[in-house]
Amino acid sequence: MRRVCEGVGQTVSHPFPPTDPVSHCGGQMKRVLRHAVAALSLVAASVLALPGGSASASTFPGYDHVFTIMMENQTLSSIIGNPAAPELNALANDYGLATNYTGVGDPSEPNYVGMLGGSTFGLSDDNPYFWPGHTQNAANLMSQLEAAGKSWKGYLGGLPYAGYKGFCYPEKCIGIPDSDPLYASKHNGIVNFANLQTPGELAKMTPIAQLSTDLAAGRSPNLSYIVPDMCHDMHGAPPYCVDSGNGKSIEDTWLTATGDAFVGQTVNQITASSVWSTGNTAIVITFDEGSSATSKTANIVVANHGPRGVKDNTSYNHYNLLASLQQTFGLGCLLNSCGATPMTPLFQITGSTTTPTLPPPYVTPPNGTNSVSPASVIARGTAASLTCAGGWNRVPSPSVGNLDNNLDAVSAASATDAWAVGNYYAATNPAVFATMAQHWDGTRWTEYALPDVGANQNTLYGVSELPSGHTWAVGYYTNANYVDQTLIEHWDGNAWSVVPSPNPGAQRNLLYGVAAISDTDVWAVGQQTDSAGTWHTLTEHWDGTVWSVVPSADPDAGGNLLFGVKAVSGTSVYAVGERSGSGFPDRALIEHWNGSTWSVLASPADSSESLIAYGVTGSDTALTVVGNRASGTAPFTTLAAAGAPNGLALQNTPNATGENNLYATTTAADGSTYAAGWSVDPNTGVYLSEVLHGVNGQWSIDTTPNPGNGSNGFAGVTAVPGDGVWAVGVTSNKANNSTFIAYHC
Repeated sequence: MRRVCEGVGQTVSHPFPPTDPVSHCGGQMKRVLRHAVAALSLVAASVLALPGGSASASTFPGYDHVFTIMMENQTLSSIIGNPAAPELNALANDYGLATNYTGVGDPSEPNYVGMLGGSTFGLSDDNPYFWPGHTQNAANLMSQLEAAGKSWKGYLGGLPYAGYKGFCYPEKCIGIPDSDPLYASKHNGIVNFANLQTPGELAKMTPIAQLSTDLAAGRSPNLSYIVPDMCHDMHGAPPYCVDSGNGKSIEDTWLTATGDAFVGQTVNQITASSVWSTGNTAIVITFDEGSSATSKTANIVVANHGPRGVKDNTSYNHYNLLASLQQTFGLGCLLNSCGATPMTPLFQITGSTTTPTLPPPYVTPPNGTNSVSPASVIARGTAASLTCAGGWNRVPSPSVGNLDNNLDAVSAASATDAWAVGNYYAATNPAVFATMAQHWDGTRWTEYALPDVGANQNTLYGVSELPSGHTWAVGYYTNANYVDQTLIEHWDGNAWSVVPSPNPGAQRNLLYGVAAISDTDVWAVGQQTDSAGTWHTLTEHWDGTVWSVVPSADPDAGGNLLFGVKAVSGTSVYAVGERSGSGFPDRALIEHWNGSTWSVLASPADSSESLIAYGVTGSDTALTVVGNRASGTAPFTTLAAAGAPNGLALQNTPNATGENNLYATTTAADGSTYAAGWSVDPNTGVYLSEVLHGVNGQWSIDTTPNPGNGSNGFAGVTAVPGDGVWAVGVTSNKANNSTFIAYHC
């Protein structure tokens, strides 16, 4: 995904969501020293974080309640004076603004950890908190508050339920296609500390909607740790909202305005509550970092009885903010906060009682029109003869330009007729994905630019080809008003066209999988969000004339999503995904269409791991579901469950070193099963393509090509009728993605 690297200031393309964006931002050498620095930091912690320790005697003003609001990736100059951020500018003008404030690390995760622990502990990437070296056995602001008898709570955007242990949500956030989540643990420093990873401590992390409830009930904790989701913190998160671009692009304007409106709404909620009218209360709005770890960012302090119209040019960073919070609550210091000057001028008690009225938020104007662009051939691949020698072999496939080209799914009607779909960045609009498909004619892969509807994004996630060659592809587009809508396209043997499809969700509508039974019987599955932001399943059906929504099962209150679909017949269709209840672990969601209704089937369960299903294949007597298993304490491992559809049993599957994910599966002509995805070594950050082969319930890892010296991985796999197997995805040379297709027979 193309974005400005957090804390580096260069534009790159991440082949995967940024579990390790530093590998693309020139930070490889930082990891070499990470563990040594972390070890030294822990030694220092044992010396400096003494019970009751303090940097020095202080007369720092005491506060009863402090609300911290964390925002993302904006410099001081990109916020102050920006008309797209009127509410932040009003707060900075009316209350207190630190004009010389910076982060302490690069990229996001070190800043969130440093703000709570007084050190980055050598972290230099955004990898999951349960990866080696990312959980810190160290004191932190939350544990200090508890030791002093004070309270805290986290209010986290995108979190499905209190105490969520996952690295991200929705869970399809670290694969191909490049998908950002709404919630990401890299923006939540709480989970990086071992003493905060117990069920009781994690339960203090709640969905952000709980903030309004607690304010209305007058039960706000001493410290409220507020982190909006990645569409409301100015970060950007395709497919759920636009991505950040360069400078003041229209995408950045929308993200800035959306984040600004979130801050204004949250501040208004707090200032209208009883907590604002009793005692001393402050709201701190800060950014993790700007274009680099040392670039200036906006830090705004809003206090009910504090200064008005103050600009403080003292050199501050996250350690100074930590020192201020520690001193206002009468706590000791931690590591770098011990020598940090508290931000006294911005927190001083002046006796003021005015609460200035905020201006209305900025409304980003529509971006372009949604007229359909024509389909066209844009690149032809090199002619190739398929070979069965050596197992999996890369087959040449074209890419357009020097920006991202991503393949997400593949389907084949015959040995001389297959389609793979995805997206690419066109040179004419390098910040917006356009739909793309590649066709195999028995000799070469040819790339087509498919019709585009969305002014802000266009992506295809699933494809299904009928024996006739007629083909359906599904995904989403982001319209001129920045709203995600379902996208369905059809190949009639001569041309691709967009077919209208419904959008029942109030906020977002996306389709991930499609299964064509005939020209008059096609299913598409995905997800939608309601006005409160809760995820619900989405199933749509084509009857030969029109696409319509068919009610599907929606079992759990925390959220339900569908990612894959397999049609056995017109009266038997299976869909799989993720369901989130009220606590860990999450379960795989398996649904069945019996010709009249969708119902939930029993899914395999593990009390120690969440099970997420992405792909499904098989029959009414022998179904196979694949995905990943997540404990919240170790990297993901592969998931495979098989058996009768209503009695699937977990199977033992092998895993390469480190992280492993399976995103698609297919049944080959010989009855065996293939599952495709990728693995990644946590110690190196290198992604590798991965295919598992299952024969009679016994799984093994196939040897697969890895042509790029950056990341490689598969997103889709399909069997060729009576022939071999195709797998598609991306490859890179530590830069932008290129298409990646491999064949096995």
